[in-house]
Amino acid sequence: MALAQTRGATADAPPDKDASHSGRLLLRMPPLLHAELARAAEHDGVSLNAFITRALAGSLEPDRPPGQDPGPDRGSRLLRFAVIADLVLVAVAAIVAVALLLVAWP
Repeated sequence: MALAQTRGATADAPPDKDASHSGRLLLRMPPLLHAELARAAEHDGVSLNAFITRALAGSLEPDRPPGQDPGPDRGSRLLRFAVIADLVLVAVAAIVAVALLLVAWP
């Protein structure tokens, strides 16, 4: 019997609005896919559960690529890039200013 049917819904109809979801899901997948997902999660520094949850949540929002969290991690990466770019720009401007001072020095 399907899970939807055990929750009071048929395969064609959505579950009852009063039906609660435990948040647990048993998912079977090929071992190779499991290993690849585990590596990707480790690379992102999150648990496999968090990685899969983000990927599934992202698939529900068309503007967000699967597996990409729009939360603080994405914003902090952008902020980090902006700060580094700003520091590089200031360093280049300082070098140009010193060079111009040395050229103009009598």
